[in-house]
Order: sequence, then structure tokens, then C-alpha cells
Amino acid sequence: MKILFGGILMIILASCSDLQNNFFPNDAVSKGITIKNLNWLAGTWKSVSNQGISYEIWKKENDTLLTGRGFVISNADTVFSERLKLVQRNSELFYSAAVSDQNKGRPVFFKFMEFDKGEFSFVNKDHDFPQRIIYKNPQPDFLCVRIEGTENEKLRKVDFNFLKVKN
Repeated sequence: MKILFGGILMIILASCSDLQNNFFPNDAVSKGITIKNLNWLAGTWKSVSNQGISYEIWKKENDTLLTGRGFVISNADTVFSERLKLVQRNSELFYSAAVSDQNKGRPVFFKFMEFDKGEFSFVNKDHDFPQRIIYKNPQPDFLCVRIEGTENEKLRKVDFNFLKVKN
């Protein structure tokens, strides 16, 4: 009897899980978002600030992958560099960043969580900083990137504003 009851309970729990996934999906495709929604990123983006000149350069590799690199140049020296990816795996969309002198050079993954008012939001609550990365294209040739999260028990937000470089 215990085995029969346990089997029935497992079926009910699995059914509830399927219902939750169908009615409360947490993947990008079910929200109508695929990597194609981010193809506008392809190209070279430049930002000038007191810290130096920042670049993000993105390339569409295929229908499921955009690769990029970001770097900052100050006084003719590269002071920061990262390898970036936007990848679609089945129905999920991920942003990854690999910085050579952080995390032993391994990429840190952020999962797509929401698209709201033109903002693509990627989250990794387990990362030290940032825990959230937001990409927004409010008008052609303009890119806003925000990294945010808690650092030393305080909310921190850093904004980067880029213009698309014309070739």
C-alpha cells in the first residue's frame, strides 16, 4: 500500500510541476524572446568617460550565438578586458562574461529573466557583483548597459552608455 501511495504521490507531484511550467513558464522562448531579439547588438559600440574609452564589439555567429568582447583603454593601455557571449540553449537565453583576472578566467553565466520596456535583464543571484545585467537599446545607435547588485551589503548600480561606431 505504501508503494502504491508513493507512486500516486510522485505522479501528482510531476503533474503539478508540468502545470507550473506550462502556466508559469520561466524560459525566454515562452516569453517570446529568442537571441534574434538581440541581433541589433551586432557591431562596435563606444563610450567615452573619465575612466577611458570603453568598447563592446558584438558579432552574430549563428542563430543561437552572439559573441563579443568588451574592453577599456586608458592612456593607451588596455585596463580591462572581457569575453562576452549571448547564447540560446533550447528555450533558455544566457549572457556570459569571462574576465581574465577574475574567476580564473572562466565565464560567469547570467540567465535571461525578463524583457520589460525594451530592457533585457539577465540574473545570477549567486555572483558576487554584479548579480544583474541589463541591456537596452532605447533608440537606434544607442546602447545602455547597467550592471547592478549588492556589494558590501549596499545596492550598487553602474551605467554605461554607448554609441554605435559607423564603419
